[in-house]
Amino acid sequence: MRHLSVPRDQTQVWLERCKANGWLEKTGVIPYSETHRAVPLTGEAPGENDAFWEGHVIVDIEPKDPSPKHWTERLPAELQSKPASFWPSAFETQGDVLLVKLEPEVRPHGKAMAVAMLNHMPSIRVVCADNGVEGDFRVRSLEPLSSRDGSTHTTTTVREHGFEIQVDPGEVYFSARLSNQRQQTLERFQAFRQRLGHPIVLADPYAGVGPALPLLLVEPDLVEGFLVGDLNPKAVDLLKTNVDRWAGRAGQSFAPSTVVCEDARLWSKDEHLSGKAHAVLVNLPHDSFEHLPAMFPLFRQEGESLLRGWTIVERDELPRQKERLERLVQEAGGEPLETEISEVKGFSTTRCFAMFQTLFRWQ
Repeated sequence: MRHLSVPRDQTQVWLERCKANGWLEKTGVIPYSETHRAVPLTGEAPGENDAFWEGHVIVDIEPKDPSPKHWTERLPAELQSKPASFWPSAFETQGDVLLVKLEPEVRPHGKAMAVAMLNHMPSIRVVCADNGVEGDFRVRSLEPLSSRDGSTHTTTTVREHGFEIQVDPGEVYFSARLSNQRQQTLERFQAFRQRLGHPIVLADPYAGVGPALPLLLVEPDLVEGFLVGDLNPKAVDLLKTNVDRWAGRAGQSFAPSTVVCEDARLWSKDEHLSGKAHAVLVNLPHDSFEHLPAMFPLFRQEGESLLRGWTIVERDELPRQKERLERLVQEAGGEPLETEISEVKGFSTTRCFAMFQTLFRWQ
């Protein structure tokens, strides 16, 4: 294939000239010698004697082998004829684990697909078919399809906002899509701490592996203590590991500093867990509002408190859910000061994932 040999420091100039005339092939520039680079030319480019080249030599060399731009280009030859619409176009990465939802017709080719993905994505260790959530903990049913090093476990590390979070998508629910919500939680807590005039004791009874916590714990003079936990034992194991790391990074002592594996609705019966929090997080989207009455005993029932959580609700029910939240506050003995509920993202054609929050004063 024809290439134009040009001095190394003139490479960009000739790339632009060739491109402007439609004579630049897409195979890429090749080092030709210590001093020259070879710019690939299309078949329409003029011959070597043309005045356009200003005396530069045209050489015939093998073109640079372009790297595949999409993982499907790495599939076996017999699968290359499948249309792009046949293969999954959306997948999720958690650390070095890739989660892919497969249609029935793709399943017979799952292994070949996974190998192609591993070859294309060097940061991925294992590719798993995501067969949907199951069980009371709404954990994904994962089927390993192929692994780079032979390991098929799904314990991995996610990096978010500069922090490492140990997760296991095959054992514990975790959503990277709530990253912005976690940043907003920090901002709301900062404003609340400013309002109180002192650091906060935080309760997060549905913490999972604790993704809401690192931003809060490491922020100077924001959190003085925490009560966190989950009902899933596997989540609590990871939560303990994560909290120890983040608390160490914060460089301060937290009191209380409690991690428990217990149904959040029973926390109010434990004197070590109830009556201590200034702020409570409730992230149990399918059941948050049903669990709220059991959350109010966790607050220090004096001064002002902040309740923040997430729910899945019919979109046209949002205004009524705000009224419902204020009614729950009043029934618990509080006076709502600022209450909001807003859509975060769609969940279905009629339902949405929403954030709710209320700042209230105990009467």
